[in-house]
Amino acid sequence: MKRFLCIIVCFTASCSTVPERDQLDLPPNTTQDPKAMVVQGHASPEAIDAQQIFDWQKFYRSQPGIQDQATLKSQLEAVSGPVPPDVQLKQARNSLAIGQKEKARDLYLRLVQNDPKNIDAQLELAHLYLAENDSERAFDYLGSIRRILDRQEQASREHTVRYRFALATAYIQTQNRKKGHQILTDLIAQDPRFIPAYAALAQSYLQQGQTDLAAFIAKRGLDRGPDEPRLLNLLAVTHLRQGQQQDAREWIQKALTQNPDFVPALINRAHLAILRREYAAAENDLQKAINLDPLNLDGQLALGLLFRRTGRLTAARNALEKAVQLDPQNPFARYHLGILLAEDFKDRNTALQLFYDVLQARDDESELKNLAKIQIQSIRDSRLYER
Repeated sequence: MKRFLCIIVCFTASCSTVPERDQLDLPPNTTQDPKAMVVQGHASPEAIDAQQIFDWQKFYRSQPGIQDQATLKSQLEAVSGPVPPDVQLKQARNSLAIGQKEKARDLYLRLVQNDPKNIDAQLELAHLYLAENDSERAFDYLGSIRRILDRQEQASREHTVRYRFALATAYIQTQNRKKGHQILTDLIAQDPRFIPAYAALAQSYLQQGQTDLAAFIAKRGLDRGPDEPRLLNLLAVTHLRQGQQQDAREWIQKALTQNPDFVPALINRAHLAILRREYAAAENDLQKAINLDPLNLDGQLALGLLFRRTGRLTAARNALEKAVQLDPQNPFARYHLGILLAEDFKDRNTALQLFYDVLQARDDESELKNLAKIQIQSIRDSRLYER
């Protein structure tokens, strides 16, 4: 696998110059205020040229249900021998959908090795690395895609929208939110029915603590895509942040009515159950969420905290270690694993390293970093006392 990656990196470096990271967007690029853009910036969906719209549902689907995953697994097992690139791409997507991330990565890398101009494989590799918080590798592929698009006489609408959406996600992940938000609002202006852009924009504002603006954008998205589970669940989160549990519960139920297997809503319903000390119900939802999406960090993290709260310390450790494995850069997973190891397993050396890792996190999680500093000082003080 490393050999394939080296080939891709060398290919990227040896060809024509790629724009600097903060100049990777494609024109046009709006600089309007996100709130104003979401409200005022579009024509009605019916008035938009068909060439300006592509079938985004094909590429930004929710996690498949248990039965669909079983079907995908059977299809993958039935394939043997060499297959054409389009079948290999489908195999990669299906592998990722059932949680076989490494197999998917290997298939994507082989596709790019055999065809360095394969935009689909590179786009999906970029998203895979973004899901792992590996923005450096994601930007490597985005730079390569930008070079390919520049060489085309007329890039397809499908590729440009998917590229810009991935680029916006990468900018937001690296705290360049201004550029990320500009791209997302521009995508909404060009196609008001592009629900993933509303969801990504609302999620970004939630991460910044701008709950009201996040709710506003999610509701505007619902005007364009009624009963969209992603947006319904985001509205539930805004109410949770404001301590409005009953309202949050209603939005979660609306999301699960539309899609009973929607993993983020299952995790949020479990969170509400934990707050009510309904641990069995919470565990059922979390186990279902993890069965549906084995790669879901939030599910593993919540399950670990639930196990600790109910006294199952070994199970808690396994779940939190799995969370760290899924996203080695995630400061929350490392912090909670550190707490468990320090307080329940008396493994203060490993815990200390985990807390130091939290301090090195790129994300601006100042409150979590302050808590990590307190834990570090506590471990130091206890060692001095033992002497």
